[in-house]
Amino acid sequence: PNREGATAVGRFQLRGRDGAWAIMLLALVALAPAAGADPTDPALVVVRGPRAVELTLGDLDALPKMTVVTENDFVDGKVTYRGPLVRDVLGRLALDRAEKVRFLAANDYYIDIPINDFLTYDVILAMEADGHRLSLRDMGPLWLMYPISANPELRSPIYIPRLIWQLVRIETL
Repeated sequence: PNREGATAVGRFQLRGRDGAWAIMLLALVALAPAAGADPTDPALVVVRGPRAVELTLGDLDALPKMTVVTENDFVDGKVTYRGPLVRDVLGRLALDRAEKVRFLAANDYYIDIPINDFLTYDVILAMEADGHRLSLRDMGPLWLMYPISANPELRSPIYIPRLIWQLVRIETL
């Protein structure tokens, strides 16, 4: 706790019991065993109308990969991310004609993104960061990553919330 009785957790200041709970939760997450993702387990559900397709990490690994070296608000410094282009994933499933797509995270956070983003920028489904497979602990196994450092216009309140991590589902709108 600091002078005002607040506990710092990252960039946040928490007071009293909230601070204690946050520290306990972070400790539990840090001590949890690393989840070794099975490449045959469903990693991503893609929904178009009544049809749903489950993609495994192996399915996504089989796609051509793109490397994006970028900074973002959630990590320190530049990180090298690697994964398939979102436009390739959507194209293979004939979802690239939708106007918008909804991305949903494991914690039920979601964001609607215009398809044009994926045509304009090399946005990837990051599966690796600095050569290591992303785990739940480090915002994986899938993290939607924009090439922010190469495109300064992406450093805005419009795009930063689109960096959705622990991605589990994509739906056409």
